[in-house]
This record gives sequence, C-alpha cells and structure tokens, in this order.
Amino acid sequence: MSTNAPKTKAWRPWFVFAGCCVLSFIGFGLIVNTQGLYFNALSAEFGVGRSQVSLPLSIEQITAAITMLFAGALLKKIDSRIVISVCIALAGGVFILGSTFTAIWQFDVAFAVLGVAYVIPIALTPPVLLSNWFNKKLGTVMGIGMGISGIGGAIFNPVVSNLITAQGWRTAYLITGIAVLVCILPFSIFALKFAPDPAKGELPYGYEEHAGQGTAVNTAAQGLDVKKAFMTRAFIFISIAIIIQQFSNSLLQHISAHEVQYGFTLSQGALVMTGTLLGAATGKMLIGILLDHLKPAVVVSLFTCIGILGWGGLLISHMQALSIVAGLFAGIGQGFVLVGIPWIIRNSFGPKDYSTILSIISMFGSFANAAFTTLHGTLFDSTGSYVVSISGGIVIYVIAAALVIAAYAGRPFHESKELAETKVAAAA
Repeated sequence: MSTNAPKTKAWRPWFVFAGCCVLSFIGFGLIVNTQGLYFNALSAEFGVGRSQVSLPLSIEQITAAITMLFAGALLKKIDSRIVISVCIALAGGVFILGSTFTAIWQFDVAFAVLGVAYVIPIALTPPVLLSNWFNKKLGTVMGIGMGISGIGGAIFNPVVSNLITAQGWRTAYLITGIAVLVCILPFSIFALKFAPDPAKGELPYGYEEHAGQGTAVNTAAQGLDVKKAFMTRAFIFISIAIIIQQFSNSLLQHISAHEVQYGFTLSQGALVMTGTLLGAATGKMLIGILLDHLKPAVVVSLFTCIGILGWGGLLISHMQALSIVAGLFAGIGQGFVLVGIPWIIRNSFGPKDYSTILSIISMFGSFANAAFTTLHGTLFDSTGSYVVSISGGIVIYVIAAALVIAAYAGRPFHESKELAETKVAAAA
C-alpha cells in the first residue's frame, strides 16, 4: 500500500447525513409541510374558492415533475453543492417575495418557480446522496434523514399557524423565507457533496465490507442502466404505485382544512396536522430500520395497514383527541411512500443509475400529486367535504402496496448476488 495514500475521512458520510437532516427538517418542514395552512387565509384575502388557492400547489408539482426529468443527471454533472444552494436561494426568495403579493395569480407564477427550486434539494437530494455515501445501514440513515422532515413539520405547523393567526399570512411568508435561507445555505454550501472521492480519502460508510483481499469493489458501477430499467416489470409496477398513491399523499395538505370543516379552529386543525407529521417522522424512521432487518413485503404490508387505519379514523372521527391519533397513524403510513419506495427502487435496480431512475419515477409522482391536489379541492367545492377523497385514498393504499410487493419480488437486480459475482471476478 502506498504511503502517499490520503487519510481516510471517516466523518465525511456523517457530515453529508447531517446536511440531509437539515434539508429535511427545515426544507421539507417549512417549504412543503406548511403550505396547506395558508388555504383559509388566502381564500379570505382574495375572495376565491378552495380549488383556486390549491391550484398554485398543483402548478408547483407540475414544474417539479418537469424538473425531475433532468434533475438526476444535473446532480451528477454539476457540483451538487452549487445546484442545491442555488435552489435553496430561489425557494427562500419565493416566500420573501410572496409576502408582498396582491393577487392570487401571482402565487401561480411564484409556485411555478418554487416547484423547480424545491424538488432537487428537498425531494431528490437526501435519498440520492445517502445512497452514494452509505453502503451499510442505508435504510436506517434514509429513514432518519428523511423522517426528520415530519418532526420539522410538527414543530413548524403550530408555529406558522400561530403566526398566520396573530401576525397575518404575509408575516408568516416573510419569516419562512428568511429561515430557509439562514438555516440551510451553510450546510448546502459545505456539506452536500454528491459522492465520495477516494483520491481525497472519502469512502462511503461500510465500504470495507465490500472489499476483497486488498481489492476494492466498485459497488457504484453495479446495477441496471436507465434504458434497461425502463423495460422491466418492476419499473412499471413501481411507477403505477407511486402515481396512484399520490391520491392519498396529496391529501396531507388538506388535513387542516378537513378538520376546520367540522368546527375546529385553524390552530386545532394544525394540531391534527402536527400529529400526522409526527407520525410521518416516526413512520419514515421506523420503516428504514425495518427494511434493513425484515422482508420488504412484511414491512410494506404493515405500513399499509397502519395507513388505512389512520385515514379511516380521520374519516369517521371528529373529536380532536381521536383525530390527532388518527392523524398520527395516517402519518406513519406515509413512510411507505416517502422512504419505502425509494428504498425499493435502490434495491430493485442497484446504485448505477439510481439518481436518474429515482428522479423519473418521482416525476410521475409529482405530476400525479399536482393533479390530485387540485382534484381534492374541486371535490370539496362540489360535495362540501373530503369524504370522497379520503375513501378513495384508502382503497388505493391496498392496490399500491400490492404493486410494490410484486415489483420487489420480481426485481431485476439482486445486490448480494451481484456483489458475490464481482468479488469472484476481482479475485480472479
């Protein structure tokens, strides 16, 4: 071994992990999880219906989906720290500028920009970077790194709702934008590097476990390329699952409004949303740990049952304490979509083109979320409740889970098999 070899930076994967946690906690918690709190205030301010105030979120999801077409490749080609920092600056700027808006159409334009800005750092960066920096315990770090967004949402929902009630939605927008810039940019600039550089002593956590006798195995080169992945049954099943699952996932933004419909105040509705977000945090962390130790079919089935129990409870319970508990279970079930599916994708196709495959499948989900967010608002305007939306979401949970289980059972990439073959080839 060369004496000039750089000293291994064992701390580097955990620095990336910390950055991903901040992205999820602040970014997802403030940028994504609080948007539904503004529905009533904006509707009253501009004299428009629920479908019109939820339309900007649909536009956001459409531009996010389009961005997903090239987001995975963009992170590979350009320094991820630059890409992520620019996106965060734009996202914070949208909220700061939004505090001055005087017409509802301005939100349509601003949220089109926000969709481009938030999707790379918030939706794509944590699973992709953690996959690159962790060969071992990927499910655990992915669950924690993405699950902490629920804790952020649980903390920021009551804070933002109280700001809206006491200071108005404009002040809440302004403070949100400033917080995003101040809290995230230091980490995005210094911590969020796309992949390890062995020449600089940077190795993924658990790298040694994949080394032969003095021979390093390049695990990043294993797996299916994008074109082959697109032709597999697993890709088709997972894509359909993530599309239809957005029917219930997009309902999260309407939970506070659903509770207000039954006589809750905005603050009380926000508490139910807080319970949901705490559940989401728990669910994402727990599913990541369980996926590292149990059969995926068992884990997916368990979380599907929990999610159905939660949404069913929200449908029939209109007492605050019971609604909070139901929201908690509904949130736990979200771990199936937000961590379970990215983990299934990584272990079905391998690390080779994971960022691109994940971005394409996530694009399908973003388009679906855009359509369903507005659809729920339209259904509410026409029926006066979210009963149809919640009932449909419960049925879809079962269908999506069956598709994901079938996809993993017929996965085209088996990491343990591929690694064994690579070790044999390296030894030869």
